[in-house]
Amino acid sequence: MRADWPAQMYIDGKWTDSVSGRTLAVTNPANSQELARVALANAEDVDRAVRAARKAFDEGPWPRLDPLDRGRYLFRLAERLRKHAENLAMTDTLNIGKPIRDTRSFDVPAAIELFESYAGLADKIAGRCHGTNPECVMFQIREPLGVIASIVPWNYPLLNAAIKLGPALACGNTVVFKPSELAPLSALMLVQMADEVGIPPGVINVINGLGSEIGSVLTGHPGVDKISFTGRLETGRAILETAKDGIKRVTLELGGKTPTIVFPDAPLDHVVNGALTGIFCCLGQVCVAGSRLLVHESQHDELVDRLVAKAKSLRQGDPMDERNHLGCIGVESHLRSIEQHVARAVAEKARLLIGGRRPEGPEYERGLYYQPTIFDRVTPDMAIARQEVFGPVLSILTFKDDDDAVRIANDTDFGLMANIWSADGGRALRVARRLRAGKIAINGGGWFRANTPMGGYKMSGIGTDLGLDEAIHEYTGNKTILYSIATEKMAWPE
Repeated sequence: MRADWPAQMYIDGKWTDSVSGRTLAVTNPANSQELARVALANAEDVDRAVRAARKAFDEGPWPRLDPLDRGRYLFRLAERLRKHAENLAMTDTLNIGKPIRDTRSFDVPAAIELFESYAGLADKIAGRCHGTNPECVMFQIREPLGVIASIVPWNYPLLNAAIKLGPALACGNTVVFKPSELAPLSALMLVQMADEVGIPPGVINVINGLGSEIGSVLTGHPGVDKISFTGRLETGRAILETAKDGIKRVTLELGGKTPTIVFPDAPLDHVVNGALTGIFCCLGQVCVAGSRLLVHESQHDELVDRLVAKAKSLRQGDPMDERNHLGCIGVESHLRSIEQHVARAVAEKARLLIGGRRPEGPEYERGLYYQPTIFDRVTPDMAIARQEVFGPVLSILTFKDDDDAVRIANDTDFGLMANIWSADGGRALRVARRLRAGKIAINGGGWFRANTPMGGYKMSGIGTDLGLDEAIHEYTGNKTILYSIATEKMAWPE
């Protein structure tokens, strides 16, 4: 076990304690053991970090570098991450209780690939020239926005950092990054490696702090030009309130209630694997978790039987054991929230098929474990079908025909993602066009890449994470230059 994680904040190229001297314990949710103590920021620390980022943007080399050089820094950072991939995977597993098989095979490789992809984007940021007017040439150029305040949750510590930092840095911005106070360790390792590859001081600043204490201080700081936030709907609303005073640009990714529509012609073996992966990977602590399974009436019984049988075969336990499919919940308060959602579903007469409680046994006593849970006979008006649980809880609903499926799928305040399973490509595409969601996966086509935008409709947020053209739009501003080439100028007001 690694015992030398960075414990301080990183501001202006230096490791520093908080002004107050306060620290916060970081614990392993699988056994409640303390992993480290990290510096805990207050408003004065936020101000130090923003001022450092502001100076690095206004006076430093980063926004003015040849874009190829910016890309080379990001390539070197990706290589450094790859060299320490095992340590990073272990760190996230210990910090949030996610199985090591997942952090090794997906979380860390995906984070590395994001930095590599955005390294290649740095010199592809292009403007436009309009020269059709014989007396004037118009240039549109894209420029970095300035200081970005990035705030992320605990569920994918390293990957969330890559999602925010990769495009922002490639576009020439400087960043104040706030990881979840519950899971800061891999972000601190990342910025340590950024320092080692020579990214200039002030370009990346990492502060650890409680959202309730420093969140509004960071997002409302006059030195911040844009806020990029991933997390709870309620926090997103508060950020909008804070941002309005400075008319700051905002990107919000606020979660979802993903429907998975299974048509009668879908291959059930693939559907079962896809549905269980969609809801039980990371124990459902995923913004795009497929928490609503919409099944045609004709195949309900067979599909439910297969789902339950397969779900019962999943192994849950020590996240460091490669044999286990399921780890634990990352946060104790969130575990209690999941229990409340399940209790309400039972009270509203949803039929509990499996799970619905913490597992029993000495190996689970000290950890935040919760069983994979499946409810049947769920109706669209039930809270379990409408509210984001952010946990390992699957709701099964039935539909009669295509129109009924679309109606039920769209009957939610969220619109981040949807899944469709069908052997009929035309039907799948027709239904996809009718769904109110920012990302649609057909027959399991939900691969995660930098060039795949992540954005939603309705209360799932504003703007887009990732993508290529989308990232340029989110992290650069448009400047228009009008250049007169007329030999005679207007005489007015003479």
